[in-house]
Amino acid sequence: MERLWNLMKISSYKFVDKKQNRACTVWIPPKAGSLKVNFDGANGGNPSKLGYGAIIRDEFGNFVGANFGPLGVTSNNMAEIAGLLAGLEWSAGRGFRSLEIEGDSLIVLNGIINQKFENWKLEASRPKIQGLCDSLDRYSLKHIYREGNSAADWLANRGIECEVPTQLSQVKELPDGLISVLAADKAGIPRTEIG
Repeated sequence: MERLWNLMKISSYKFVDKKQNRACTVWIPPKAGSLKVNFDGANGGNPSKLGYGAIIRDEFGNFVGANFGPLGVTSNNMAEIAGLLAGLEWSAGRGFRSLEIEGDSLIVLNGIINQKFENWKLEASRPKIQGLCDSLDRYSLKHIYREGNSAADWLANRGIECEVPTQLSQVKELPDGLISVLAADKAGIPRTEIG
């Protein structure tokens, strides 16, 4: 039954602003007793520079931890998976047992839910992801539109620029740009569609 609950949690938070007739997205904190892991991958253009990012927040929207880093030659989907793995490994390494996992990549989320990626490179990473998820007491997988995934996106883009993987665990370590994104998420400020 727990597995069924986890598989049914793909959702997103989107509404339409009728004044502007544009879709808006809001980041929603996790349920009490859980942490939310948002993950993302980013592509810096040609030549292909990729980065990943993951951010962990509590039920009040407070920062718990984050990591980001550069990737070698790979695909956008592998960058998304790197972000997911970074968030899962960080959380598991600190003993967190209940996670809401949220990202904007339907390919990655559906591959985990369906327990099969069509691409063999993605499929090679699935057992590790599934093992980390199965080690938790409770988890859910959710889709969020990219506008609501701004903090993870910010980190993934920062990952493109950095030399080595970086972990942040204290608010005082956070760059100003990320602080403003986190404040907007915590305040429930909606974001309109990008592009």
